[in-house]
Amino acid sequence: MPNDNHTAWMSNGTPYEIRPCLDPELHITPQLLKEQIRQAMQCLSAESRWQRFASPVHELSDEQLDYLTDLDGSDRVAWCAAIIHEGKVTGIGLARYIRCPDDPAIAEFAVTVVDACQGQGIGTALLGRLLQTASANRIHLLRGYVNPGNKRMLALSQRYGGKTTRARVCWQLDIPTAYTSGEVSAHPAPAVE
Repeated sequence: MPNDNHTAWMSNGTPYEIRPCLDPELHITPQLLKEQIRQAMQCLSAESRWQRFASPVHELSDEQLDYLTDLDGSDRVAWCAAIIHEGKVTGIGLARYIRCPDDPAIAEFAVTVVDACQGQGIGTALLGRLLQTASANRIHLLRGYVNPGNKRMLALSQRYGGKTTRARVCWQLDIPTAYTSGEVSAHPAPAVE
């Protein structure tokens, strides 16, 4: 998994970093990540939580947090977007995939950005990094289930060539080999997400 952190800018000019969600060199442990996810959940409106989880989730259980933070850099990957100000890290977005056990060339993915930062290009940058990582790990298809009312996620998926596969909205993103060779930017210009 590429582990280079980099600074990006929201459409409004605010800088943020994209980095692996777990990074021992930066002392980002599963416990710290769980706390960041808990805090980020408080920054999601009821509508955003419904769009992401398709249920009225108010907080995540310990089991859900364990699942989300069980990362290995290949089969279970997550990239985080964070604003770092005066040494304080505030998580603002996360993109993750989990490789499907029955077909190692396919992974299920999800992208979440806190309400205050939606529409700023963060989801686009996170999904680009996730596609790059998936390609490097020999995953050829990312599959995500999207609430039909989640216009930003549908637009983001379409931007990367996503296709609907069933009545229940399921987007599949074929990962071009260009991601492996570096021919395709993992961070296209911001657009509606």
